[in-house]
Amino acid sequence: MQRPWGLSGPEFLQYYWIGLALAVLVAIVVRVRVRAGHSNQPVRSLDMDELAYLAGGPRRVVETAIARLLTSGELRTSRRGTVQATTSTQSLNAVDRAIITDAQRYTNRTVNLMIPAMSRDDVVLAIGRRLEDMGLVVNPAVAKSALRKGSIALWVLLAIGAARWLNGITIDAPIGWLTLQLVLTGVLIFVLTRRGKHVRTSKGNSVLAAARTTSSRGAVTSDESLYAGAAGLVLFGGLAVYPDLAVRSSLLASSGSGSGYTGYTDSGGSHSSCSSSSSSCSSGSSCGGGGGCGGGGGG
Repeated sequence: MQRPWGLSGPEFLQYYWIGLALAVLVAIVVRVRVRAGHSNQPVRSLDMDELAYLAGGPRRVVETAIARLLTSGELRTSRRGTVQATTSTQSLNAVDRAIITDAQRYTNRTVNLMIPAMSRDDVVLAIGRRLEDMGLVVNPAVAKSALRKGSIALWVLLAIGAARWLNGITIDAPIGWLTLQLVLTGVLIFVLTRRGKHVRTSKGNSVLAAARTTSSRGAVTSDESLYAGAAGLVLFGGLAVYPDLAVRSSLLASSGSGSGYTGYTDSGGSHSSCSSSSSSCSSGSSCGGGGGCGGGGGG
């Protein structure tokens, strides 16, 4: 029996399985550590924009603000899916002001252009930095670097296996099981290095879960205005749960998305009503003009 590299085929396969198990363990540990968070800063009560970022990243912040502005009547939509600023621009919220400015800058601004553009605005990105300081989300660059380092062992193992595979072809040795191992290694590298565009820590998951619980109880609390209305629904579910059907259809047709992209793995429930004090949302572009569906402004 040929023993290239001093190892028979079965011996190499056995060592490869052991190496693969250890490399996967390292990659998993790195992923867990990335999500653990290392901030000792206490978590204060989050405002609507911060919760939106926690739930779905910068895009969800913009979606929530659009819903808030539609409710207050500072934005209106058209059947073509465009949004326009109205004459009643009185919002003091920094994100709202940035969105109104963007809408005023362009004629018939579509949501699918506004959302990605405003997601990169400094006022939105600053929210993410605050959440990073509190240990609720991970800086994207840090997460990317950590996952790359955690996959080094897998890449090294893949390279060794590929070299052995080529050697097996050269000497006409069986390579079926080794081929399977290489394919499996490639799949594991893909799975274990994938990440959302924005990574939430375990502490961030806990804070978001608590917020979802508070919003779904329907109890009258000091945070009721935070979760009530169209903006409170969009905060957790994106534009796909905007309560006004006509407006929702217009927005989703323009954005080309059924739920709004989120880089987070989100397993929370959906919401079926605008607020505990409103049984339905009237049709129209402002969700009842801010009466039944009115959502409190952001922080």
